Amino acid sequence: MKKIFIYSLSALLFVGLVAFQTPKKAKKAKKASKTEQKEEPKVAAKKAYDVSFDKTFHDFGTATEGDQVETTYKLTNNGTEPVLILSHEIQCGCTTPTYTKEPIMPGSTVDIKVGFNTHGKVGVNEKTVTLKTNGDSHVLKFKCEVKQKTVVDPIKPGNQIKLDKKN
Repeated sequence: MKKIFIYSLSALLFVGLVAFQTPKKAKKAKKASKTEQKEEPKVAAKKAYDVSFDKTFHDFGTATEGDQVETTYKLTNNGTEPVLILSHEIQCGCTTPTYTKEPIMPGSTVDIKVGFNTHGKVGVNEKTVTLKTNGDSHVLKFKCEVKQKTVVDPIKPGNQIKLDKKN
């Protein structure tokens, strides 16, 4: 009888402990360590005001003093928002940029014409044009070697005279 009493009491305690036990919380998922994480390819986010140029430098080569030379830079809007050319800066009045004042829509390409007046610019000239857009500033450069203009003597047409500033 003692044995039955001990077995009964043991069973009752076991059932009581199981019945009144506090429920266990679900385990949180363990964060994977850096080495266990799968590396996904990183895609660069497309910038809102991203532009590119077909070239940022142009060499006119050699020109004669007094000539007007011109080149065209192509600007492409690679961004997601319309780009506006707000202003420009030039080094001297001999350089004249011409561009649209209208918004440049995403995916569109426009021409930016840059002219250079060689009058009085004998020698090697390296100039810059800085365009300020609603996204950033962009520098366009060019180079031109200007040769002095030769003048034919009206009295003796076979003679060529170089104009010097000393005369």
